Amino acid sequence: MTLELQPGESRGYWKYHVPGKHFKQAKANSKINNVRTVVLLDSGSEVSIIDATFARKVGCYIDTSQSQECLGIGEKLYVATGRTKIKLKLAGSLVYLYEVWVGDDLPPDYQAILGMDFMVPAGIRPDLEDGSMCLPNEIRVMLHGRR
Repeated sequence: MTLELQPGESRGYWKYHVPGKHFKQAKANSKINNVRTVVLLDSGSEVSIIDATFARKVGCYIDTSQSQECLGIGEKLYVATGRTKIKLKLAGSLVYLYEVWVGDDLPPDYQAILGMDFMVPAGIRPDLEDGSMCLPNEIRVMLHGRR
């Protein structure tokens, strides 16, 4: 199933509920443009960002006509230098086509940080209590590093 997320569109749980928990961060295995990667699902992040080097490696076209200042991890200010469209695959069956910001100073363990601008429209809700990620069709995927 492939879902193209449009601005203002919501799917799954977030369409019908207001979240009652305060989520933090979770790592998940995924594929971006058919390349295996680890992404950080960060509810404290308002925007989604992909590493510029990784974006070039997987063949993304980077539109540099836009830029945005971002307050990064550790209160560090950096500039996202453009935008690109990615194909993100989660749980082997859900594919999202989505525009993300491109930046240079991501933590070395991650190729992408997916913020609330992605998770809410996609209907994804991380459940850190049991270490899983709940997808729109209620499939639960164990998070990276869990046994």
